[in-house]
Amino acid sequence: MTDPMTPGTLRMRPIDDADRDALTAFYAALSPESFEARFHGAARGIGGRAAGYMCGPDHDHREGIVAQVIGEDGRSTIIGHVCIEPIGSGDGEMAIAVSDAWQRQGIGRGLLTEAVVWARAHGFRRLVASVRLGNGGILGLIRSTDRRVTLGECDGGVLDAVIELGDGPPAAIAA
Repeated sequence: MTDPMTPGTLRMRPIDDADRDALTAFYAALSPESFEARFHGAARGIGGRAAGYMCGPDHDHREGIVAQVIGEDGRSTIIGHVCIEPIGSGDGEMAIAVSDAWQRQGIGRGLLTEAVVWARAHGFRRLVASVRLGNGGILGLIRSTDRRVTLGECDGGVLDAVIELGDGPPAAIAA
């Protein structure tokens, strides 16, 4: 096992209150396209109230997980984030964002896997992600799981991708 403070080490863990400033910096650094893909809106960054909410899940009913990497200076930087919120009837809403420099390197897959594991352990039956129709990256990621995925009707350029959690093993993390 690699020392968690070794430069270049990637770690995924539950978010906590101490991540507020780092999460704000993460979202501020996203390109306009990546921010739009995550939030479906034109605003840039997140404010203190939103960061506080995202960093304060109860870890039983709603969760946030961050992917972080340790830099040469020994400091960690958030490079990915997933939120899971209950939306009723055993369903959870999920949203993933990955730093532009780290996209297509397995970070999103790792976050999705962590979200599936957490959601199943906490009694969720399905995860729902609202996705812009043109966001082929996240649609491909969701479809690549070993789970049943259904796509809802497109409404205003956004559709719901529903991942059935079932009883099978979670999707494997890509190397």
